[in-house]
Amino acid sequence: MEFKILVYLKGELNEKEQHQVEQWVALSDANQQAFNEIEKIYHSSELDTSTINPNVDQAWNAVVSAIDQSKSAGSVMLYRVAAMITVFIGLGILVFQYQNQNGQQIARTLDDEIKKIELADGTVVWLNENTVFTYPKELDEEERVVALEGQAYFDVAKDPNRPFRIVGNQTAVEVLGTSFDFISKDNFANINVTSGRVSFELVEDEEIKVILEKGSQATFKSNQMVKNEEFNDNASSWMTKDFVFKSSPLSVVVEKLSQHFEVKIKVDDAIKNCLITSSFEDKELTEILDTLEAIANIKSEQKGKTIKLTGPGC
Repeated sequence: MEFKILVYLKGELNEKEQHQVEQWVALSDANQQAFNEIEKIYHSSELDTSTINPNVDQAWNAVVSAIDQSKSAGSVMLYRVAAMITVFIGLGILVFQYQNQNGQQIARTLDDEIKKIELADGTVVWLNENTVFTYPKELDEEERVVALEGQAYFDVAKDPNRPFRIVGNQTAVEVLGTSFDFISKDNFANINVTSGRVSFELVEDEEIKVILEKGSQATFKSNQMVKNEEFNDNASSWMTKDFVFKSSPLSVVVEKLSQHFEVKIKVDDAIKNCLITSSFEDKELTEILDTLEAIANIKSEQKGKTIKLTGPGC
């Protein structure tokens, strides 16, 4: 959230994202205080951002000086803000990847953007839309540590001597070499493991953890961590563009397709519980609807961005 607040202060969020930040600030006094502190640090830097070759040392010194003058106890959070400000001082942040003083790289994706990043150890990371990923240019010799806000798929290079750790908003993931989809957002996290073995834990209390094997998942929500042995076949469909449905109610199928293709799909009550078993590999929505019509006698009618599905029932 700190990064999004900085983008908000810089005036480069869209209307929907601005509203999300304002809603978050209004949720609690603590959120309002955090916003006020970040705003103070941001405006206290008083840097010349007109140059296309920003002085990173100057940026870092200015924001750290502003933090030192702050009475806030949340110094850890504010130093993260300092690093972020250092990265984008003088830069447009529609899409960026810039190295700050500490050798950290920050990548950010926008709406409808997917980005692939390869780390120094050979680990490959795919970022889903609206995601912020922080990683070192050179990984540490003892532990590989990165940070994530949003959603990403990780294919971690095996290294039994160097654990790979992903720090999220409230949860963290630690592995030696595996692949998985990880969502880290405010008050919600989810992980689906496609290979290997993963430790999924709370950032503030590493004793609260679950160990996940290939084909399992876990969720953190409402301050509870829940392990689920049932794998979500479509967790990474945003990246693969593939869908797998196994006796899934049509209402569930429609929800996933609506989210992926960004269209509104309405389903008649008579068919919403029809069970669908099928797989689709990189298919357009029209092709998927044609298949549904063939296997389940479902008719589709589109008006603008709304699609209505009808049928005689199951």
